Amino acid sequence: MSVRVHLDNPHAFYTNLDFISGKIVLNLLADETISAIVVKLEGESRTVLMKPPPMPHEPRRRDDRSRIAMENHKILYRLQTVFPTVSSTTPTAKASFTLGAGHHEYPFRFKIPFNTMCGDANMQAIGVGLGGRLGLMEMPMLQQHIRKPLPPSLGGFPGEAEIRYFVKVTVQRPSIWKENRRNEIGFKFMPIDRPRPPASNAEAFARRPYAFQAGSISSNGKKRGMFSRQPTALSPVAPSVLVDARLPSPSILVCRKPIPMRIIVKKQNESPEYVFLVGLHADLIAKTEVRAQDVMREELSTFPIVNLQGLSIPIGNPSEPVGTETMLDDSLWDRVQLPPTVTPSFHICNLTRKYELQVRVVLSYGYPGDIQVRNPLHGANRDNPY
Repeated sequence: MSVRVHLDNPHAFYTNLDFISGKIVLNLLADETISAIVVKLEGESRTVLMKPPPMPHEPRRRDDRSRIAMENHKILYRLQTVFPTVSSTTPTAKASFTLGAGHHEYPFRFKIPFNTMCGDANMQAIGVGLGGRLGLMEMPMLQQHIRKPLPPSLGGFPGEAEIRYFVKVTVQRPSIWKENRRNEIGFKFMPIDRPRPPASNAEAFARRPYAFQAGSISSNGKKRGMFSRQPTALSPVAPSVLVDARLPSPSILVCRKPIPMRIIVKKQNESPEYVFLVGLHADLIAKTEVRAQDVMREELSTFPIVNLQGLSIPIGNPSEPVGTETMLDDSLWDRVQLPPTVTPSFHICNLTRKYELQVRVVLSYGYPGDIQVRNPLHGANRDNPY
């Protein structure tokens, strides 16, 4: 006996309210007695963490498995009996049918819902709230469940955290001496975009002031030759600026689209020197919070977005009055798109993904053609894009 799952027109990604259909292909070399053929649409969120070592006053255990914290939530669970073709979706182990040798096909079709299902009372009644098998209770009431939109497929944390979706078939046999036959095929899931709030002029920002130190001349690590021109003497009053990195509020970043960011430099004092932009870096920091029972760990991932060095762009003019705001040219980053590997933010029972946009602005001051002093300036916007 062999059984396989075939999907109709497999997609690179499926989303909410999509139909996922296919057929079960069963090949028998001889007549077989079976109870039912059950197809399941499943999604599970699995986390595994090591518990911290016991405190000195706590008793020590020899069993190392007691130090492993594990959670497995069935965030999606749909069941369909394709043989025998009855209206009920719950298989019965009492009935038995004989299928003749040969090739058999059974179609199936599921609709992917919006929200997670691990907290559903009906699922807990049959013991799948924590990933248990049909009819096997695994104390689902001991865990807190959250009803939220289905999260995207997640990998990259082998042995620690994973969100996967798959279609699984089980050929149930009535005899206790013959094991059931199973097969499954996985697919990638990406949730549908949530409704966005109406456009407004509100902005979220990260603000950093900086005052250059007068007389702190730096050659940037380069040795000057015998015939090199001496740098122009700087005035005793160094520039002072205020840098803002701004995003629309609420901050929503979209894959394959540029970051809607504004960077504004505000003049804070009178100084005859120019301020220059010599470097710009922007990284998207992904923070994944992994939870298992009473253990939590945060994993960080970095997606480089902008990495510009060796610039020499003057910001404003020394003759402008104090308080003048100069917006940096957004052509430096508005052609750079977010990579498609960035998944949306989500929050479910045992996993949370959120983002932080980190911006690093490198400034210098001096005179055109003779930049002498530079300093990096860091800023972070902690609004969660999704």
